[in-house]
Order: sequence, then C-alpha cells, then structure tokens
Amino acid sequence: MSSFRSLIPYLRRHRWSLIFGVLFVLLANATAVWIPILVGDIVNHIVDGSIDRETLFVLIVGMVAMAGISGGFRFLMRRVLIDVSRDVEYEFRNDLFKKLQSLDPAFFDNHNTGDLMSRATNDMDAVRMLMGPAVMYSANTIFSFPLFFGGMLLLDWKLTLVAMAPMLLLPPTVKYFGARTHKASKEQQDSFGELTTMVQENLAGIRIVKAYNQEGSQEGKFTVRNEDYIGKSLELAWLQSLFFPTIRLIVAVGYVALLLMGGYQIIQGDLKVGTLFSFLLLFASLVWPLIAAGWVVNILQRGLASLQRINAILDAEPHVKNAPDAQSPAGPMDIEFRALTFRYDGTDRDQLADITLSVPAGRTLGIVGPIGSGKSTLVNLLARLYPVQRGMITVAGRDLTEWPLLALRRRVAFVFQETFLFSDTIGWNIRFGAGDDAPQEAVELAAKRANVHDSIIGFPKQYLTVLGERGVNLSGGQKQRVAIARALLKDAEVLVLDDSLSAVDTHTEEAILGALKEVMAGRTTFLISHRISTVALADEIIVLEGGRITQRGTHEQLIAKPGLYGELHRKQLSEAAVEAYDETAEVRS
Repeated sequence: MSSFRSLIPYLRRHRWSLIFGVLFVLLANATAVWIPILVGDIVNHIVDGSIDRETLFVLIVGMVAMAGISGGFRFLMRRVLIDVSRDVEYEFRNDLFKKLQSLDPAFFDNHNTGDLMSRATNDMDAVRMLMGPAVMYSANTIFSFPLFFGGMLLLDWKLTLVAMAPMLLLPPTVKYFGARTHKASKEQQDSFGELTTMVQENLAGIRIVKAYNQEGSQEGKFTVRNEDYIGKSLELAWLQSLFFPTIRLIVAVGYVALLLMGGYQIIQGDLKVGTLFSFLLLFASLVWPLIAAGWVVNILQRGLASLQRINAILDAEPHVKNAPDAQSPAGPMDIEFRALTFRYDGTDRDQLADITLSVPAGRTLGIVGPIGSGKSTLVNLLARLYPVQRGMITVAGRDLTEWPLLALRRRVAFVFQETFLFSDTIGWNIRFGAGDDAPQEAVELAAKRANVHDSIIGFPKQYLTVLGERGVNLSGGQKQRVAIARALLKDAEVLVLDDSLSAVDTHTEEAILGALKEVMAGRTTFLISHRISTVALADEIIVLEGGRITQRGTHEQLIAKPGLYGELHRKQLSEAAVEAYDETAEVRS
C-alpha cells in the first residue's frame, strides 16, 4: 500500500468533497435499511388480517418515501465521488506530464515512448477507478454491512448466525484472488506497454517499414506481442470470471441456509412470514456490498499495480537540477571547457575525454569529427541536457552547475542533429522558442535568413500550413531550415548548429551561411558539421576523434597540416569537382 502515498496530496485537496460523498453513502444506507423492515410489517399485517386500508396506505407511502430519499442520497453519492475521481485524474495526469517534462534526456534514453504513453493513459484509467468507484463501494460496504447486519440481529440473532456462517469463507477467498489479480494485472499492463511501444515505433517509422518491404515481418512480431498481451489479459479475465462466481456461490450457500432455517422456524411457529421476508430482503441488501467488496479488491489490485508503474516516473529524479544558490550572471557569454570528461550510463568508454577549450563571447567555433566522436555530446553538456561528470564548464565566468536551468537555456538556441517538428502550423513551429506573441514580421525574417521563406509561401496556406507528424510533408532540407528559423527567432546569445545543414545542397548551404554571417556577428556560435565548407568560416575549428581534440586552428592552418581535417577537405573538394563536371556535362548535353 506504500504505492498509495502519491495520491495522498490529492485526497487532502478534495477532502471536503470526499467527506460529503461518504456522508451521502451513510445517509443512503441509513434510509434504505428501513425499507425491508416496513415490507415485513406490511406482510405480517396482511397475513394476520390486522390492517386496514388507511394503515396500509401510510406504510406503503412511508416505504416509497424512504426509497425516494435513499435514491436521492445515492445520486448525490455517485455525483460527488465520481466527480472527485475525475478531478483527481485530471490533476494527476497534469502532474505526471509535468514530471515527464522535468526529467532529463537520460531518463528517456532508458524508457520506451510507447510504455510511457501506456502509463499516462491506460494506467491512469486504472488509478481513476481506484479513486472513484473503489472509494464509493468501499464506503458503501463499510456502512451498509453494520446497518443491515444489525437489522438482521434485531429480527433474529440465531437466523443471522446461520446465514452469515458461510460468509467466513469470504476473507481468505478475497486474499487469495487479490494477490493473484495484482500480479496478473501488473504483467498485463507491462505487456500492453510493450505492445504500445511497437505500434508507436511502426507508425513513426512507417516509411522505413514500407521501403524495406518489412510489413509482413512487423506484422509477425506484432502478432507475437499481441498474443502475449491477450494471454495476460485472458489470465486476468479468468481470475475475474472465477472470483465473482465464487463469491456468489458463498452467498448462495447463505441463502440456502437462511431459507432452510427460516422455513423450519415458520413451521414450528417461532417466526412470522413477514419477519422472514424482511430478513431475506436485509440479507439480499448485504449481498451486493459483499460482492462489491470483492470487486473493490479487484479494482484495488489493478489500481495499485498501475500506481506502481506511474510512481516509477513520479519517483524518478532528474540528474540535472538547479543549485540552491543558482544565479544568472550578466556579462558576455564567454564559454570555457576545463578537463571535461563524460561517459554515458551503461557504456564502457568515455564519450569525451579531457576536453579543454575556450570560446570567447561573439566567436564562432567549428567542430568536425567522425560519427561517435563526441561532437553532439559536447554541446548537449553546454545546455546541461546531461550532467557534467568530471571537469568543468564555465559560462560568463560562472560554473555551469551554478546557472539556473531556465536562464541558461533561454540564452542558448539549438538546432539539433535530429530535426523535430511538431504537428502544428509552420508558423507555430518557428515561434516555438520565442513565444506565440512573436510578430509575423520577425517570423518571416527568420525564415528568410534560413532560406525557407520562399518554400513556405509556396504552400496554399503558407505559414498556417499544418505539418504532419514530425513534419512529414516537408523535405529533409526544408525541415532543417524551419528548425534553423526557429533558433534564429529565439535570438539567443549562444547559437548551436549541430549538423543542421546536412540535408541541403551546397548552393542552399552557401545562401544560408551568407545570411547567418550577419546573425552570428557578436553571437557565440558552435558550428558542427561533416562538411568542411560549413565550418570554414569559423574563428577556430577543432577536430574530435575518439572523444579527444586531435587538431585545432583556423581553416587555413588545418588544411596545411596532416590529419583528418586536411583529408576531409581534399576529399570533399574532389567530390565537388566531380559534381561540377557532371552538371556542366548535363548542361552541354
């Protein structure tokens, strides 16, 4: 039950609604308990022939009034407690999303998107059931049992003991099925998370699946996971289908015992027919709370299993946090890396090793290196997307860990290597970092500098064009340029372009770089690229190999030295010459 702790703040917040809801449960049962007693009195009077029309009318009106009052309280009970469960679901889901937003990339490196979606949807529904119906029916059982049981005792204590003797089998039955249901429910939810992950990945990568003719293979894998989920679901359903009939069987034994004993007492003249009738109605009123108790156990076990999965997210702590005395300094954005070493969790080698580097404010640093050399990792650490493990990064003369995260990231604009666009309008995607109130003129200026304005106005709805998932209705180059426009509109003091021109041709690259020269003036800029032409304009260039700086200098200095940079330069010059020759030959032909 320790999993329940995460719901305590919400219970406190809605405590008055819960109190009133539980009070309505009590009043509904307190009025309902009189109905069987009135029915019994009517039957006894009819059998004895000792009732007149007026008395019968009064008793019937009283019974109907009690039923109406009890029904009214049951309406209020459901209205209040179900509303509370929906309010808690709303608040809890918001807080879960907020928590997910607060976690750093390291958390998402180890959790599948589909599984996280399952926890935020399917598991959240199970928690809502825990907070609504489970609370309501638990309170109903708690109040109705002593009231109706007390009424049975007042009528005939011997008959009560006979009827309730089989009920002693309920606690061990509930305990046995409860433990198995909890285990089966958690396994079902885990399997559903895996199934959701596969669906999400296949929908996101549908073009890859089709391009490689892997529809059949993926359908086969999906079938295997779907069978696993169905198997887990059927196991849970089997437990539920066995659980409730078992409870009903126990209750039925109580009915049989009650009818045998009551019938015998009537034959002996020790019990009136109306009294047995009242007793049967009171016992029948106990049947639903007893069955509901079993249903509540089922809901409770499923809800707690889901709550455990959600708590795994809520209990996760980001590796990157604000220091208690974090302050944002004023001054120029001088950046310095001092003996910086970093290793990703679960790997056995350093991604960066002993990086020492200074980038004065307003200067441009070019970074070149093979895949996996640590280029992106270096700038990710600059934005504190991952924690600095060994060494230090200082920005504006202050240790990076002493910066408030919001203040730091507000002053850095990123164009990541993997371009991500939201399923919204192009204009909204460009405004994403600057705010919805950014003027249209500024949006268009950023798009022009990114050399994407002409492409945008070519769409029928121009900047109001709604993009498909991840910007699927744009080309790779257009997506990169929209992302560049987004970074430019943010107008941050530090600009990071992480291989952001890889999908554009050389002519477009030249146009974008020409426009960026004005933007980069007076702005600290990091240019990461596999193209020498992109980094050639940088004030200083470093070459990363195996996480270490192997070369550094200006473009002219590096091409004059032996090493990777010169090799890449000569190779790309040869490729450019071949392309130029092919274009000339094509024109002549």
